[in-house]
Amino acid sequence: MQELLAMDAQRARESELLKQEMQSAARAGALDAYQNAIRQRVRQNIVLPPSVSGNPEATFVVDQLPDGTVMELRLKKSTGNAALDEAIERAIRKSSPLPLPTDKALFARTLELKFRPLE
Repeated sequence: MQELLAMDAQRARESELLKQEMQSAARAGALDAYQNAIRQRVRQNIVLPPSVSGNPEATFVVDQLPDGTVMELRLKKSTGNAALDEAIERAIRKSSPLPLPTDKALFARTLELKFRPLE
């Protein structure tokens, strides 16, 4: 009888772990969708300078209000091309207010966003 109870307890723990992994995966997927929505909005507003070659990546830190309005923007990692960095910054500002996540729990006042203009 104790073995059966132990097996049931083990199954319950495994079931709970699986449930947590599925919730974590769903949250990660929703977070990716949220960040992709922001990237798409920004990409629509970017005017690429003629000097862009390859597909360099820039990282920006964005502080936003709960409605998605961009309050502050900082370049964390440059593409190595100042004109491209400035074009991405202008596009982010023009995209304000940024799209909001469908799950309000995913909203973060400060976002770190990576941009590759040709993706």
